[in-house]
Amino acid sequence: MVRETMVVTQVKESTVILEKERTSMCGKCPANMFCTGESQKIRLEVQKAGFDLKIGDKVIVETPATGSIKTAMLVYTLPTIIFVGSLITTISLLNEIEGLLISTAAVAAYYFFLRFYDTKFRKKFRPRIIEILRV
Repeated sequence: MVRETMVVTQVKESTVILEKERTSMCGKCPANMFCTGESQKIRLEVQKAGFDLKIGDKVIVETPATGSIKTAMLVYTLPTIIFVGSLITTISLLNEIEGLLISTAAVAAYYFFLRFYDTKFRKKFRPRIIEILRV
């Protein structure tokens, strides 16, 4: 779990909008010499979770850690394997144009099911407020 301090910028009925300046990783970024240097803000909409929050409150937000390797595998590696595998298989059975169309359709179907998977399991990975910092 990753914990960050964020500031409440807007209060809605059951959620709040939180913001944080993205500066901590700039020194480690290989492109920091080419960056414009403009500050970037991270914005999240999070459930209030029973907290009495006001604009300007600082809160600690806990975000579940997701594996970057797992994400890269799901989004990049598996679709490439599906595309190349189905292309090789279909070209050996059909012609190149049909193989290309079937392979593209296979990848599109994969991304469709990935989107379904994402919406089904998204609730597990939502950030949540765990504490209000009183100054």
